[in-house]
Amino acid sequence: METGAAPTPAALPYFVAFSQLLGLTVVAVTGAWLGLYRGGVAWESALQFNVHPLCMVIGLVFLQGDALLVYRVFRNEAKRTTKVLHGLLHVFALIIALVGLVAVFDYHKKKGYADLYSLHSWCGILVFVLYFVQLLPVPWSFVLSAESLPPPARLLWRHHLRPFRGHRPAGPEGGAAV
Repeated sequence: METGAAPTPAALPYFVAFSQLLGLTVVAVTGAWLGLYRGGVAWESALQFNVHPLCMVIGLVFLQGDALLVYRVFRNEAKRTTKVLHGLLHVFALIIALVGLVAVFDYHKKKGYADLYSLHSWCGILVFVLYFVQLLPVPWSFVLSAESLPPPARLLWRHHLRPFRGHRPAGPEGGAAV
């Protein structure tokens, strides 16, 4: 078995640069749209609702996309370092998305509007819940290695639990964003 580092595809730096440029452009366009056409962003005013789209784009689109790229970009770095960076990006994405959810629910409460009245809101809640549920087993899988388990649990971990951790479609965020 070969233990050398995997070679990096020649075009990877260009694809990563393009993805970062595209992600930052989406965040900037969202911010500009909120600033120029929706009056800006503020927490304690009628502009509190505008916190929601900005936080969702930053958290569930940009930061989550970066978290997914970590293993490709830093493929020659120590595995533990990439795991920590991957996890931190996901935690930041979750926190920022949670701030966006709190903003919209708080705004609806202050204005007396009903919550979860549209397909967008139900899809968004489903995306957030699936994202959160996906992240629940992560601390255990990060700390726990299969070799530290007794043989029956090791078999269960390798063949039934490990293949499903962190695997869910990445498309629902885009669907809910539209």
